[in-house]
Amino acid sequence: MSIEAIIHEIPQLSQDFVSIERLSGGLCNETYKVRTKHDAYVLRVNGKQNEYLNLTRRSEVEVMKKASRIGMSPSVIAGDQPERYVVTAFVEGRMPVQEDLRDPAIRVKIMERLKQIHRMEGNGRQCSPYQLIDGYLRGAERLRVKHPAGLGRFLRLAEEIAHRRGGDKAYNGRFCHNDSFLCNMIYTGSDLQVIDWELSGRGDVFFDLAIIPFSSRFAEAEEKAWLKLYFGHYEDEQYAILQDMKMMNMLREVAWGLLYSGLNKASGAHDFDYYTHAEYALERLEQGLYFL
Repeated sequence: MSIEAIIHEIPQLSQDFVSIERLSGGLCNETYKVRTKHDAYVLRVNGKQNEYLNLTRRSEVEVMKKASRIGMSPSVIAGDQPERYVVTAFVEGRMPVQEDLRDPAIRVKIMERLKQIHRMEGNGRQCSPYQLIDGYLRGAERLRVKHPAGLGRFLRLAEEIAHRRGGDKAYNGRFCHNDSFLCNMIYTGSDLQVIDWELSGRGDVFFDLAIIPFSSRFAEAEEKAWLKLYFGHYEDEQYAILQDMKMMNMLREVAWGLLYSGLNKASGAHDFDYYTHAEYALERLEQGLYFL
């Protein structure tokens, strides 16, 4: 179905429709800015990854609504066809970039949002880093994507980490975003909104905390300051867990790339080379480098 046809069936978008613009980014879904005479909206046309992750789009919409009610996510305008699309309010702002992390005020805002997410309750969605990686890899197998040599060693290491982390009742089993990269945030200049909740679920707080240090190549001192900002104090044990979760983030990149190389082979929706990305991430793991 064309984007125009989807817009036509959504009253909030079709009435007084003015224009549509493809938004950049989004290697998993297609996102568009839709303008009407009175407002602007984001239309996200959903991809197929959740079919492989045992995460329903309907429960994601419920999470989005809850996050919106507490003021940290755009309001949901249309979510009654969640397997196909979801429409949210358009928030004027920009995605933070790595240089923004030098600003103490922005770092504090990010941590405030992460803490809010980790306090969210009342949703049964489960999505630990181990479930996430397993879902991606099972999907890749169904799509007949070859696992690169050497992957098994890191899957065994992930099992060891899962066993160690299983005893942490304080920070394991809490609600997490699981995709809290800077590109999934919108900075308005005075506020920070969090978007793209499709991987959210009960998981490991440290996995969420590791995403920005992992993707932004924090130095050791920056990582320790990051942990202190979240916990209010620093302990060596926290740092060791963070390193494990940076490894898990890199392993997630491998698994994600394998699944999407299979999905994209059929659709040709993106020219991004997912399999090469998976090989690159695995090579980094083999070199002991836990950052992109």
